[in-house]
Amino acid sequence: MSISYADGRPVDAAEQRRDFTRDRAVKNFVAKQFEKSSRSQCAYDSAVIAGNGIGALTFAGRLAQDPRFAGKVTVVAPPILENRRLIQGVNLRGLGADFIAAGLGTNHATLIDTFSGPNLIPVYYRQTVGNARFDGTHWKLGKPSYWMGGRAGTQEPNAYGFRNSRVTAGMNELASKLPIQFVQEKVENADHLRSYATGDKPLLVNATPNATLLGDRSMKPKRQIIAVQVPFVEKPAGTHLLERETAYFPCVFRDGVMDVGYFTPFSDPLSPRSRWYGIVARIFEADSGFDKDAEMAIMTEELFGLGDALGLVPDDPEETMARALVPGYPWGKVPPSMPGTLNLSRAYAGGSPTVYADGMTSAAIGGYVGAEAVLSGANPDRMVRKALWPIRFHNYLWYLETNRVTPVSQLLLKINPKIALLYPHTAGRRNWISGA
Repeated sequence: MSISYADGRPVDAAEQRRDFTRDRAVKNFVAKQFEKSSRSQCAYDSAVIAGNGIGALTFAGRLAQDPRFAGKVTVVAPPILENRRLIQGVNLRGLGADFIAAGLGTNHATLIDTFSGPNLIPVYYRQTVGNARFDGTHWKLGKPSYWMGGRAGTQEPNAYGFRNSRVTAGMNELASKLPIQFVQEKVENADHLRSYATGDKPLLVNATPNATLLGDRSMKPKRQIIAVQVPFVEKPAGTHLLERETAYFPCVFRDGVMDVGYFTPFSDPLSPRSRWYGIVARIFEADSGFDKDAEMAIMTEELFGLGDALGLVPDDPEETMARALVPGYPWGKVPPSMPGTLNLSRAYAGGSPTVYADGMTSAAIGGYVGAEAVLSGANPDRMVRKALWPIRFHNYLWYLETNRVTPVSQLLLKINPKIALLYPHTAGRRNWISGA
């Protein structure tokens, strides 16, 4: 069977072999998660899902590919509206792309082509780190050190830079080819969602940011994260310090805490001039009394200043820039879903969003593993948390490095950045890279 890109161009044999390797890696990952878990018969004959984000569509796609659920999966959510503003995550790890492709029953090439188009793929194979310091007038950037991929880069993609709404819109396009029903409506409660079920024993799935939609109790966040992000264009003249197909992580130490900067390749059909994406994020304890507006102003100046030092200019920030206050979630256990329901977004959300480029990937893995758990009669809450524990644990260690042992992190990054990021970051490369 021939395989083609989204526009019909044939995918070459080498890429098809890589797809086979990626698909096998996903299956092996799932098999390992379930090898010691109790299973039983699937308790449901259909599923109705509130939400149309990455986790929701990966979950829906994987279920719909099983003959037992073909035509019995319904996604209920308002239509996806694309605009240039960078709301939600941007960096999709290669591992996450593998799980999305598997969940939607498509190949990697078609997936990436749908997100970015064939002309510019915003992929990176290397990651670098360097200290950044403001001298009162200009930003001074330390020499970048490679912490993933080395000078040659990994053979497998580390990650891609896509606007989140383009990813979900592209996933929706691909999911529409599967036996899934779509209802463009906002879900109000469990009864409203159940009214769209197509079977007698439906599973109600909450994949929205509203954790209490189906009656689950709310959880008060212990941490808050402020993030400022914007796409960039290269200056028409001057030195561009960023390397092609390479991400750069500038460490900004301020008042005993690290502001996490991240600059990566980027592509967006609605912002065709943009070639780079940048973010600055900072974790706050929820009860620390921080001034949200003042912090956002400081971090916006940091982001623009770092971009300027790298030879970049924000691309229409009045239309593209997003500044957000995001709640932090528990790294460990969360309350189980109510009977007959799955609080999917709560199951895959964990740690400190925006600071470790793991949100989109966690949603993809969570959606896929959650569907596999439903099909095999296992506990989806437990299986999703188990599958995501390595990523969540690394997110926790990163919180310690940026907020709890910051002087140690600062010293190590000054002495030897490569050693400073050896564990868990470099050692955790398998939580980043694609299977091929």
